[in-house]
Amino acid sequence: MGQDTSLILEAVPAAIFFLDHDNRILFLNPEAQQLVGRTRDVIGLGFHDLIGCFTSGESEVAQCPFTRMVNTGELVVMPSHIWNREDGTKFELSLSFWPRTQQGVQVGGLVVVRDLTDEMEIQRDVQRAARLAEDAPNPIVEFDATGAMLYANTGMLNLMTQCGLLEAGIEVMFPANLSAMMHECLTTDSSLSRVEHLVADRVIAWSFFPLRELELVRAYGLDITSDVALRRAKEAAEESARAKGIFLATMSHELRTPMNGVLGCTQLLKDTSLTEQQRLLIETMHRSAEALLTLVNDILDFSKIEAGKMTLEVANVNLRALIGDVTTLVEGLASQKGLTVSVDIDADVPEEFRGDPIRLRQILFNLVGNAIKFTKHGGVSIAVSVKPKPSDSSETVVLQWSVQDTGIGLTSEQQAQLFKAYAQADASTARRFGGTGLGLLICRQLVELMGGTITVNSQFGRGSTFIYTTNLLPAIHRDPAASSLGSDQRGAGEQVGPLRVLIADDNEINQVVACKFLQKLGCQVEVARTGREAVEAITRTAYDVVLMDCEMPEMDGYEATREVRRREEGTPNHLPIMALTGHTSDEESQKCRQAGMDRVLTKPVTLTVLRVNLQELLRKADS
Repeated sequence: MGQDTSLILEAVPAAIFFLDHDNRILFLNPEAQQLVGRTRDVIGLGFHDLIGCFTSGESEVAQCPFTRMVNTGELVVMPSHIWNREDGTKFELSLSFWPRTQQGVQVGGLVVVRDLTDEMEIQRDVQRAARLAEDAPNPIVEFDATGAMLYANTGMLNLMTQCGLLEAGIEVMFPANLSAMMHECLTTDSSLSRVEHLVADRVIAWSFFPLRELELVRAYGLDITSDVALRRAKEAAEESARAKGIFLATMSHELRTPMNGVLGCTQLLKDTSLTEQQRLLIETMHRSAEALLTLVNDILDFSKIEAGKMTLEVANVNLRALIGDVTTLVEGLASQKGLTVSVDIDADVPEEFRGDPIRLRQILFNLVGNAIKFTKHGGVSIAVSVKPKPSDSSETVVLQWSVQDTGIGLTSEQQAQLFKAYAQADASTARRFGGTGLGLLICRQLVELMGGTITVNSQFGRGSTFIYTTNLLPAIHRDPAASSLGSDQRGAGEQVGPLRVLIADDNEINQVVACKFLQKLGCQVEVARTGREAVEAITRTAYDVVLMDCEMPEMDGYEATREVRRREEGTPNHLPIMALTGHTSDEESQKCRQAGMDRVLTKPVTLTVLRVNLQELLRKADS
């Protein structure tokens, strides 16, 4: 074999086998060696034995393409042959058998083998892709650069039939600016996603994808009629929820403003000279206003639960003092009914821990209040114990609380409904005992926020026991000197000192109540009726503290505070400003602090709360 021939055999991209007249392999080029395996020696091996190139259904002689080539002296082609190589690899081959002659005599053959495996797989992929497009239930359409439709699958035709538009033409199925969208796709080489189009009673979302090299645009459609209906229903529900939230927040503010006047005036009246009959009437008024405040708080807490916005504060809590507060609050009602209230706290229960004191008190007060409400004879028992920690490494303190009564009890059916919204034992409960039916739902939500659970064990006519757990943290003990300083100041008497205080509030009742409270605390008081008046007064006069209502005409409390803080920039001055608001949400507190207010008081404000907050605010300002 000449040198040139060897170069050709090495360069040609096909596998070539030289066979003798007995079908044995004499020589193979590098591409053929690659096909059979780099290290496999096939010289002398029968080509039949290697490739197994027989055609099924004929006699063995006729089956052999090499034999047919020898017999006819002509080229024999096998367009496709599946070959399983020795190592298990599967190939699809095309084989051409050429006769070899020397001096006019056949001396064997030459087989040219092309590996069709990748080519055929690509072809099958193309066929599969074509079938996918054709068999897809969703509409698929292809357009050329001029906007002419080149292809529409069966899904598109089915959709047009369902819409009754098969005769109307393809254009009605797409937005009117179809040409502009396709031009944008091709010029920017970017897709357009979920372009919604209303056709008949359907909403179709079209996505357009450019095939830049082919100058085509492919459109994929999706029937989103049900999704749009759900989306609109969801938007309507969210809008309704927003409207309800705004309504509740507004009602909160509007209810708390007059309640601030009622509770403030009754508290001030109790400190004046009254006959016994007047005192009884004033105390009844005060209790009624406090009951109304409880109802408002329940409704607002429930709205927070629905909105997923109920959150917990973290502070040091004295357990025994907290339980003492609750028993003090309920002992009047209990003594009126001749009931006892007992407390049993295990010795290993910590004196202090960290948690949300307001919410812990709310849970216990609600459960004890319910127990007294539904008990005629006997009493109520409060018990607290420590449960084992969740793990050895955990710092969590798990407290188990129980509130047991000897009251009317509950049936199993009533127990199953007890922790649901608006749930009371029966339809007459609200008429006989009052309440919103939200208290236990709120208790359950608060307990779960604290990582615990709440259950009830009850026998109808024999009483009930509510058991709940709360996950709390060990208390952080601060510098004793600092804490003693605070207690000394808090116990320094009713008055907070001769402070000059500005009240900024447009409500005359709130002005009267706040002025009387501050005068009792020994303060000198001035009043501004709008935010603008407040800013002007602060500019003229040096005040020690400002009580700033958030909602006022001309300039509200937020803007007035921001204006004061702007004027303080670049100076060492910082005027303590305390927000007065009828809103109770965390968002409201954050809004006040972002405006520059130092402390937030929620109406109705009591004398004690006002005194404590003034002392803490001034102590912070001094430090």
